[in-house]
Amino acid sequence: MPRLSHGTVITLEDLREARDAFAESSADTALAFAAVRPADTQDFGFLFPRLQQDPENLLPEARKTRDDLIALGRTVRDSGGRAGGGNSDIPAAYTYFGQFVDHDVTLETVSATLPELLDPDLSPLRREDIKANIRNARTATLELDSVYGLPAPRTGSKMRVGRVTELGASDKPLLRPPGKGDANDLPREPRGEDPQHDRAALIGDPRNDENTIVAQLHLAFLLAHNRLVDGGEDFRGARRTLRRHYQHVVLHDFLKRIADPQIVDETIERNRVYDPDDDRFFLPLEFSVAAYRFGHSMVRADYDFNLNFNGSGEPGTTPATLGLLFTFSALSGQLGEFDTLPENWIIEWENFLDAGAPFNRTRRIDTKLVEPLFELPDLRGRILPGDRARLAVRNLLRGYLLRLPTGQAVARALREELSGVRDVPVLTQQQVLAGAASEEQSQVLQGAGFLGRTPLWYYVLAEAAALTGGERLGPVGSTILAEVFVGLVRRSENSILRSENWEPTLPAAQPGKFTLADLLRFARVL
Repeated sequence: MPRLSHGTVITLEDLREARDAFAESSADTALAFAAVRPADTQDFGFLFPRLQQDPENLLPEARKTRDDLIALGRTVRDSGGRAGGGNSDIPAAYTYFGQFVDHDVTLETVSATLPELLDPDLSPLRREDIKANIRNARTATLELDSVYGLPAPRTGSKMRVGRVTELGASDKPLLRPPGKGDANDLPREPRGEDPQHDRAALIGDPRNDENTIVAQLHLAFLLAHNRLVDGGEDFRGARRTLRRHYQHVVLHDFLKRIADPQIVDETIERNRVYDPDDDRFFLPLEFSVAAYRFGHSMVRADYDFNLNFNGSGEPGTTPATLGLLFTFSALSGQLGEFDTLPENWIIEWENFLDAGAPFNRTRRIDTKLVEPLFELPDLRGRILPGDRARLAVRNLLRGYLLRLPTGQAVARALREELSGVRDVPVLTQQQVLAGAASEEQSQVLQGAGFLGRTPLWYYVLAEAAALTGGERLGPVGSTILAEVFVGLVRRSENSILRSENWEPTLPAAQPGKFTLADLLRFARVL
């Protein structure tokens, strides 16, 4: 099975090999990937396929466009973003909850080799090639298959968890956070020579061991499931209950923090844009390749993580940089050469949620990413060369490769589709320019002609910056996310939207308002 660095795709043949290897062995086999049958993969498609018929709705197909996108991506950079007060009112946990949800919804697989993103002659794929060759290997319906999928090991009705490595130290930065037990790591394969399997997490999606925060969040879901079993649920009952509370958190907590709450509520009443027939189900590329990648701009350069890794300045402490958060996972950093997560890297979720104590906040949603996202590592933790390491460049080129319509074209289509429901403004060129993060970025936008034909990913970020001050997504970003997430939940076999008058049943700080913090309290990690 392939382990996946950030943004990597795998082939359908990889999936078949992982599935066949699992079928020939017991449930304890050390596979490093959730083997999904290729027959179960799903289509990607466009929310507004008619936009593909007019080249004016797309970026110009030219070598200059490819070069301009690289130039723009290099400017989407922020040297700030340090830990401390933060830029927005959103707790930082939601950055990584968003990543967790992404891994639960989409895993791109290919049946044919795609062009190298940095190929000087890169040009958009044909529509028929996108449909034929690019597939989604997730159920996409917010059913936690990233948690429950193979090879996640079980013991009876419980999900297996891993144990941290004891350090036995008496001083920072090597202390175990107070109140934390041994069962605070993901289950893992043993140490080995093969980097594909060396200490790889035995979970439904290996990307959830990409950084320490999302790995600890995945662990919390395993622990929440196990507490439901301890309370008398069998496996299926615990899974159903956890799925439904997870869906509630996505729709009524996460979405309403990062998108316009009114748009979310209107969409829960009725999907108007994304409502495919069951036999023609697809995941929109405008969502997966552009709008939902807004979260990259929320990432901080470092965090107050626990008593050891923070910005307090106390002796023995240091901020938890993204580099360290990558290091203490197996997918991108080999766990700092420990067999399992060392005990001093157990998270203190109180630092990431509005739960009564000072907490890390996300960066505003805007047109710049912190510098560590321009230094992405490979599977051995080594910085990738040149533009390969620059996430913004990769996002922009991937949107071009997959024929995404411009932000203005999508806004016009949404305005037409939602006429009489709500207005969806189309950003003026002045508003796009106002969202620019620097003079250099402004010059690239103007020189490339991107003010009137703006790459969709950048447009969603600029819209948030221009219309909300970066506190949440604007109308286009909010509508795409609300339409897709609500539409996906409607299709879940355990959907809370198809269960009349469903309400959360697990304990909550505010009755009927179950949040991510409540889920983590139930898992006994907060």
